[in-house]
Amino acid sequence: MIAGLPAHILLVHAVVVFGPLAGLGAVVYGLAARTRNYLAWPLGVLTLMLAPLSLITAQAGEQLQAIRGATDAIQAHARQGDIFKYTAVVFFVVVALMLAATYAPLARRVPALAGLQESRPVRIALLAVGVLAGLFMIYQSIITGHSGSSSVWGG
Repeated sequence: MIAGLPAHILLVHAVVVFGPLAGLGAVVYGLAARTRNYLAWPLGVLTLMLAPLSLITAQAGEQLQAIRGATDAIQAHARQGDIFKYTAVVFFVVVALMLAATYAPLARRVPALAGLQESRPVRIALLAVGVLAGLFMIYQSIITGHSGSSSVWGG
C-alpha cells in the first residue's frame, strides 16, 4: 500500500509509460542511425528502470490478487503481466547488447565491449533484434495494459 492505495495501481502507471516509450526508442535507435547519439543514454536508462520496475509491479499485482481474489479477467491480466515482466528483462539484455555494439562512447568507457563494435554483421543483427524487441515491447505493453483495464472496468 502507498498512501492508502494498492502499490500495483500506482506502479503500473510508470510501466505503462516506460514500456512503450522504451520500445519506441529501440525502434528509432535501430532504424535511424543519426539519432543514436541522442537516444543511447535515454534508451539505456529507460530500459534499466523498466526491468526492475516491471518485476516490482508484477509482485505488487500478485499481492493485490491474493488480497482481492481473482476473476477470470484478473487471471488473464496476471498471465499477460508474467509475459510482460519476462519481456522487460529480455528487452533490457537486448538493448544493452545493441548499445554495446553500436554506441562508440560506451566501448571507449568499457574496453571489453570494443570487440562487439568491430563486427558489422553482429552490429546489424543486434540492431535488427533490437527493433523487433522494441516492437514486441510496445505490443506487450498494450496487451497487458488492456487486459488490466478490462479486468477493472469490464468489457
